[in-house]
Amino acid sequence: MKPHRLTIEAFGPYADPVAVDFDALATEGLFLIHGTTGAGKTFLLDALCFALYGEVSGDRSVKGLRSDHAAPGAVPRVSLEFSCGVARYRVERVPAHTAPKTRGEGFTDKPSKAFLFRLAAGGGEQPLAARITEVDKEVEHLVGLSAAQFRQVILLPQGRFAEVLRAKAEEREALLKTLFDTEIYERAGRWLDDEAKEARVARDKRMDAQEVLRAQAAHVWAPHAPASPEGADPALAPPSPPADQAALDDLVLRIAAVAQGSEAALQEATAALQAAQRTLAESDALAVRWERRAAAAALLRELEGKKELVDDHRQQLVRAQQAEALRPSLEAVKAAGAELERVDQGLKGQLRAAVRARDGARALPVSVMLLELMALPSAEALGTASADLAARGAEVRELAMKAAEAAQASRQAAEARQRSAEEETRAAQAAAQRQQLETEQERDLAALGRARSARDQLEGLERSARDAAGRAEAAAAIAPARQRLAGAEAARQGADRRVYEEAAALNGLRRRQVEGMAARLAGSLVAGAPCPVCGSSDHPAPAQPSADAVDDGALAAVEQTLTAATTAAKDAAVALARAEADLRAVLEKAGDSFDAAGASQVAEAAVASLAAARSLAESVEPLEQRTSEREQRLQRLEQVIQQATTAIALETRSAAEAGARAQALAAQVAGELGEGLDPGQVLQGFGPLEAALKALVAAGASHTRASSQLEQTERRLAQELAASPFPSAEAATAELREESWRQKVARRIEAYETDVVQQRGILAAPDLADLPEQRPDTAGAAQTVAVADGARTRAVERHSEAQGAQREIGRLADQHRRGVADLAAKQQRAELLSAVANRCQGRAAPHISLQRWVLSAYLADICGYANQRLTLMTSGRYQLRLTDEGGHGGRKAGLGLRVLDAYTGEEREVSSLSGGETFQASLALALGVADTVQAHAGGVPLEALFIDEGFGSLDPDNLQLAMDELDRLREGGRMIGLISHVGALRERIRGGIEVIAGDRGSTLRVNSTAWGAP
Repeated sequence: MKPHRLTIEAFGPYADPVAVDFDALATEGLFLIHGTTGAGKTFLLDALCFALYGEVSGDRSVKGLRSDHAAPGAVPRVSLEFSCGVARYRVERVPAHTAPKTRGEGFTDKPSKAFLFRLAAGGGEQPLAARITEVDKEVEHLVGLSAAQFRQVILLPQGRFAEVLRAKAEEREALLKTLFDTEIYERAGRWLDDEAKEARVARDKRMDAQEVLRAQAAHVWAPHAPASPEGADPALAPPSPPADQAALDDLVLRIAAVAQGSEAALQEATAALQAAQRTLAESDALAVRWERRAAAAALLRELEGKKELVDDHRQQLVRAQQAEALRPSLEAVKAAGAELERVDQGLKGQLRAAVRARDGARALPVSVMLLELMALPSAEALGTASADLAARGAEVRELAMKAAEAAQASRQAAEARQRSAEEETRAAQAAAQRQQLETEQERDLAALGRARSARDQLEGLERSARDAAGRAEAAAAIAPARQRLAGAEAARQGADRRVYEEAAALNGLRRRQVEGMAARLAGSLVAGAPCPVCGSSDHPAPAQPSADAVDDGALAAVEQTLTAATTAAKDAAVALARAEADLRAVLEKAGDSFDAAGASQVAEAAVASLAAARSLAESVEPLEQRTSEREQRLQRLEQVIQQATTAIALETRSAAEAGARAQALAAQVAGELGEGLDPGQVLQGFGPLEAALKALVAAGASHTRASSQLEQTERRLAQELAASPFPSAEAATAELREESWRQKVARRIEAYETDVVQQRGILAAPDLADLPEQRPDTAGAAQTVAVADGARTRAVERHSEAQGAQREIGRLADQHRRGVADLAAKQQRAELLSAVANRCQGRAAPHISLQRWVLSAYLADICGYANQRLTLMTSGRYQLRLTDEGGHGGRKAGLGLRVLDAYTGEEREVSSLSGGETFQASLALALGVADTVQAHAGGVPLEALFIDEGFGSLDPDNLQLAMDELDRLREGGRMIGLISHVGALRERIRGGIEVIAGDRGSTLRVNSTAWGAP
């Protein structure tokens, strides 16, 4: 990476835009950055680093980078043109800052920005990235270094590049980690530690699992182990677990013998149980036959005792069957009587309903009003009343139609009047809006005239505002220009006075030199040689030098001082002429406005007038549009008013016509029906009455049919009773039974007779003839079976437990055998991983971790590069050596640094070096770091180097050696910038940057030739 041009604006101490052309400085290859303390020299390196990475190079924070000297609206910005290979790029960054709000008072936060461009050969720019993260990624890819590596390799910050030399082992390790990516080795060590730990845990788990298997086998064997000695408690002395696989295999054989013995005992118990069961079966069979005979005899005796009851049920069943033949006639009489009673009740209700319907009706015919409804009228009377009511209903319906037509006409009249009122309201609203719009139109037309006048005056007001602002600025600059002129005059006088004093001093020295010339000539006389003045070979009294004799060196020094004073006087004269020209320029520009405050007020008034005119001019178009739109609205309102007036007239005439028609129809209905009666309500009263009369006609027919049906059913029942055994209908009804009762009684009688026959047949069976009188005893045989069954159950349990224990112990033995091989593999893996992890973590000889060993290798490379330069800078005296600082087995082993002194042949601590020697060693080590990082970064070309301070600790000879080494770097094509206050560097380095501090921020002066050149 090679920088070409750095531009800074409102950044750090630089309020005004400044630029550094590195291409001009690269001509010499080595340039100096100097200036007073705090002027902002180091901030140039901060700006360079911030432009590339968005970070600053020193201990400063990226917050608050905006210059405090800049104008409120100035935007802090850093731009850098640089090249990587043959391609050229420009990166620009704006840090986060606060800026005045565009509207209102106060400030607003502005975010940081970043842009990256590729510069074309023709001068165009091709955007590559416009987001901060994308720019960071692209720049790091192009440069080939991270921000930390860039600060260690290209920017050597003030007081920081000696850290690698003086740091302790832990600090040096942390610094090297920032330069070289060794985290993978640290992660590898931690991963090996974790793997070793997991391997040991797996091994321990397998060992525990093996012990558990042996303990489980002992637990399974315990119930089957041989009995303890007499008097011992088995719970206190359980069998010990097998010690190994051989003992476990022996336990398998022992449990097999136990299982074989339990199987023989099970066979004996099974045979005894089977014999007892045969004896019990024979006894149970005999007892079953005896119990069957006893049960049949008892049941027969019980059945014979129920014979009288069964005979009574048989007689009841016969009478019920005789009464069942009369059931249809009995039920028909009962149903006919109930139906007649129901019809009578309904007729009474319908008569009451007819009375209520007639009472609720109006305008009825006379035949309906005279109808007697206390009892059922005759069919003729009902027919006449119904016919008259129907005729009257037809008349009333015609009147109802006329009444509806009258109501419709009334509604139409009301609706017409409502519409007329709405149109009147609409017309009134439109008139009010028209009046308001006309007032607004007059006001806006007046404002439009003023705005057009202001627009015509804009050009003149702008010219006046510019002239007033220029005069105000010039008037304000008069006093500072006069002050600068006075300062320049004083500086010119002081410079002239110094020239006069230095010239007088030089003349005095020359005079003293001439006065002491005799002593100088006497000092050159040789005995026997002629005097260059008198020619005599005899020199009796040579002149002696005085105490204030002047030599050529002193004279040359004063001459050099005089030359510098003369140059300063010329510069002061130039500055005085520039100040006079500046004052004349501001006086000419100010004109008659020597009063800065008055000129400023005039300028402010002109600006205010311009702003007011602009504001009015900006309102021309809105006012024109608003007046045009309002004129259209006025036209629309006029149309609305005319339409409303027409609609009012039409609706008023419609309302009058509809009202007259409604009055005529209402008078006709009242004349025919009577005052106060509504045809619709009259028709509503006719409906229920018509329905009631129809219901009475139907009820009379139903009553006649019910009476006839009752007479017929009573005659048929009397005939059937005469032929039956029952004297009356009541007696026959008393003997009636439900079908379910008759079936139930018949089934019971049949079941009784069947049971009697069945039990007598059982008692006559041949197999029950020779049974004993007493029941056989089966309890003793059952007890014998129970005892035998319990013995066999215990034998089955013992055999099952023995077999289960045999299978379980066999399974545990097989699993343990497989675990032995697995344990051996896990033991081997745990030992191997632990050994490797301990070695890589530094817990085993030589007690250096893997990461520290890699960093030690990097440090060895750094020392190799550094010693090549340190040897030259110290004339071969010092060499850096990599040592085991922590001692054998120390935690700091591998990263110690000592220095070899060739004068003594001994190694000693780097802290014993003097200040100048420390700077030489630190510079060599820093350059060695740069060479190593470049070598391990894939050959990243490093075409620039910046070093901040440190040269003041060197004596002239060592400074010369250090500069010689930097010259060799320059000869290799690298551009080197130095920040220093050392005056000797200004004499040696021909070009550089001077940072000048001022009360309004710092500025730069870039010289590409010798210092002091115009």
